[in-house]
Amino acid sequence: MDTLKTRLSTEGVSPFKVEIAAYLKSIAQEQKKAYADEIKILHDVSERGIAGVITTNYDSFLEDHLSEFTMYVGQSQLIFAPIQGIAEIYKIHGSLERPESLVITEQDYREFDQKSAYLIAKLMTLFMEYPIIFLGYSISDRNVQSIIKGIVDCLDDDQLNILQNRFVFVEYKKGHVGAEITQYTIMVNDRPLNMRGIVLEDFQLLYRELANKKSKLPVRLLRRFRQELYDFTLTNETTANLRVAALEDERVADDELVLAIGKAKDLGLKGLSGISGNEWYRNVVLNDLPFSNDDLIEYAMPSVIKQFTRKIPIHKYLIGVKREHPEALQIAKEMNFDSIISESEKKKHRYLEQRGYDSIRKIWQHEKSNRDKAFRIMAYLTEDEFDLCELESLLLEIFEEDVNVLENVEASEKTGIRRMIRIYDYLKWGNAKEPSN
Repeated sequence: MDTLKTRLSTEGVSPFKVEIAAYLKSIAQEQKKAYADEIKILHDVSERGIAGVITTNYDSFLEDHLSEFTMYVGQSQLIFAPIQGIAEIYKIHGSLERPESLVITEQDYREFDQKSAYLIAKLMTLFMEYPIIFLGYSISDRNVQSIIKGIVDCLDDDQLNILQNRFVFVEYKKGHVGAEITQYTIMVNDRPLNMRGIVLEDFQLLYRELANKKSKLPVRLLRRFRQELYDFTLTNETTANLRVAALEDERVADDELVLAIGKAKDLGLKGLSGISGNEWYRNVVLNDLPFSNDDLIEYAMPSVIKQFTRKIPIHKYLIGVKREHPEALQIAKEMNFDSIISESEKKKHRYLEQRGYDSIRKIWQHEKSNRDKAFRIMAYLTEDEFDLCELESLLLEIFEEDVNVLENVEASEKTGIRRMIRIYDYLKWGNAKEPSN
């Protein structure tokens, strides 16, 4: 009774669907032991021989045994998700783990049919790129017919001929010995659709054949690579797994551009050379690059110093290093307050005295409306007038407003922000009066 109350208390979910999900879960494990060998072969094949699975089943069999696949549940999630088409499971009728997603009532099916055009559009690329094997369904199944009809309606005759060569329908026949290749023809809106058929009892025969058509790389790795590249294209933000120099970067010739897959220890660190100077500066404030200081100095610094002729914040990057970095140490010796603030700027301190500006806070309070000017006249302050907490608070405010501020502001303002970051780097880590974290 307590279990029933718990299920019925699921907020906003039909009690009927909750009970259906609970019942199907209770019987889902009964037959698996008898098919242990077949399931193992399926799992092995999935690592390199299956790009994806589309299913109307509710149970968790597929995600349990294709555990490295990414799962999408229901039409809504599938339609709006950036699917990669590799190592993915599409549970278009919902999942037992999310009872509210189940397509089971008449109203559910009506709504599903209304949205099916969007689903078909999303899956069309998959159908055109890969062979499609219909497994565990009758060719007359309403759901199979609906999907096929939706796709056929979008194709002309030439495209249909290409598609039908990729359709394989597997028919289970109890007691059948071996596998028999047949031909199926179905009519879709008065248009014939031919497909290859396979009749068998033991699905292991099919799985072993699929194992012979495996990709050179695990599909989960291919999906990860596609996802990383997709994310980079949208955000232009590099990650620990993908380092990409800007394609218009003059340092990267067209014939030198290489996309590589391999172990992070072999390739990932070398890819740090793609880190931009703006990322190097931003990391001083936000500490958002997921690499050790040793690796950043060794792999990223050489390209960064070429951009800024050694005038870069460096003191932060020498904190906690375990290897020797003589060039970085030499840059750090040269990077002090007097090297950051020129003599001509020091002589303009009188400008601040006339206005009563003796701190970062006062300058920002009165000149914030003209940020270019504010950053420029902050350089007139003496070293003693720079308050580290005020400067840190200002820089955090700038990056919180726009994390890519160094890419988005005019050159003069960008110069001013970078100078403040170099001063911040020096005051906090290069000339700290007290130990800093």
